[in-house]
Amino acid sequence: MDDPQQTWDDYYSRIKARKVDEATMLWENMLKAGVSNETVFAMDFTHFCDLPEKLKELGKQLSENYELEFSDVDDKGYQFLIGTTRPYGNELSQVDFIGWVEFMCDVAQSYSCVFSSFTIESPELGLIWSNKDVEPEKG
Repeated sequence: MDDPQQTWDDYYSRIKARKVDEATMLWENMLKAGVSNETVFAMDFTHFCDLPEKLKELGKQLSENYELEFSDVDDKGYQFLIGTTRPYGNELSQVDFIGWVEFMCDVAQSYSCVFSSFTIESPELGLIWSNKDVEPEKG
């Protein structure tokens, strides 16, 4: 019989690995577009969960650093937490960006939630990158 906790941990490990791969590919695209460690980025993200009380707890922790809003619960029972750094921005190195993605995955897991999407925008360059636009290599 499968261990439910191991199944859950494996699921989160796969999500985190995929998100880090997506972030790494995005960073490569961003460098090609001319970003540097001095580029200021606005960052948007989404988490989801089928336990609204857990999503609210996650939101409480993230509200210290981000503007947040909660969606209504959808017909499948999921609720989304939408966050942003706006109106503020951050200067990021690749290490900072990958670390942020890893943090978002880990903090989501700690509340039984899933870090699903992220977008990073350079208003200065007029460009937006999203993990929805990259396809990680199959491993």
